[in-house]
Amino acid sequence: MPILGCKFSKIYSLCQAEGRGGRAAVSKVLSMSFDECCNALLMQGLDSHPSELQGGLFGRLCGNVNDGDILEIFSQLTEAGVTSLKPLEEQLEQIHKDVLAAMDDGGGLIELLLPDDDQPLPDRLDALARWCRGFLAGLGLSGLSGDTKLAPDITEAMRDIAEIALVDADTDESEDGEVSLAELIEFVRVASSLIQVELARMMSVPEKRKH
Repeated sequence: MPILGCKFSKIYSLCQAEGRGGRAAVSKVLSMSFDECCNALLMQGLDSHPSELQGGLFGRLCGNVNDGDILEIFSQLTEAGVTSLKPLEEQLEQIHKDVLAAMDDGGGLIELLLPDDDQPLPDRLDALARWCRGFLAGLGLSGLSGDTKLAPDITEAMRDIAEIALVDADTDESEDGEVSLAELIEFVRVASSLIQVELARMMSVPEKRKH
């Protein structure tokens, strides 16, 4: 399992400078657990992964796209019809509110929707990779493209998240593996927060992006 090492330290220190660092800086406890979300999706015959769904929503909202019906937003993320998502409206609303709360909390970081710590290590690592893939896909849906000019640190953070999105989840259960996974999770929380803050700043000064 890859350990980001100095990359993690660099991005983490940058977020601390922004006042958004530290494991204790969790915005709020999630309204719904991973298992609850997974069961709700399965009951409706949807194979969407909870982690990828939350990551996708966070990425899309990072691009300042918070308009439209919630079911339409999730329909884009899951490629499922709005009608098939209607029975899940309450659960999807909870995920949406949790993500918005994290984005509105200037001193906190998003709590990732991942399996509990008592689940097998490969399953949790796979869920983290899926969260990252969803996050990047959500950024794309928001209109962010390769032509978007970003600060070097933001570009580096996005590249690292893309690397984690491709991580091999086939790993042995070990104490070192647990430590590495904890570092990766914390890195993703911090890096995605840094990206969200930077994109929010860009959206607040649109006139500067025209030059």
